[in-house]
Amino acid sequence: MVRAGTVAVLALGAVACQVPSAEKFAQLQRGMTETEVAALLGKPSSKHAASMGPGGVTRVPACWQYGDNLSTLATGAMFKDQPASDRVWAIYFDAEGRVTTWQRPSWDQ
Repeated sequence: MVRAGTVAVLALGAVACQVPSAEKFAQLQRGMTETEVAALLGKPSSKHAASMGPGGVTRVPACWQYGDNLSTLATGAMFKDQPASDRVWAIYFDAEGRVTTWQRPSWDQ
């Protein structure tokens, strides 16, 4: 018999593993809105708000990640002021919610 907690972990892992194709990511453009990114790539596996430093200076911009696993989700939750893991697709947004840059995961380079 499978326990409910195990099912939740397995379901989370299955959702986190669903990554849009590289062809979809190749269509990203600077200046796209969050709505346009969501229409192109679907729902991200995690979202991180911008991390602000002293004087309101952005230390780490807002970021959407695709392809998270339990390890990258835990790391993102624990170290919110760190850039995205190099194991996921990461899309960074400015204060107006427009794409500024993105990174491919190290395994796709």
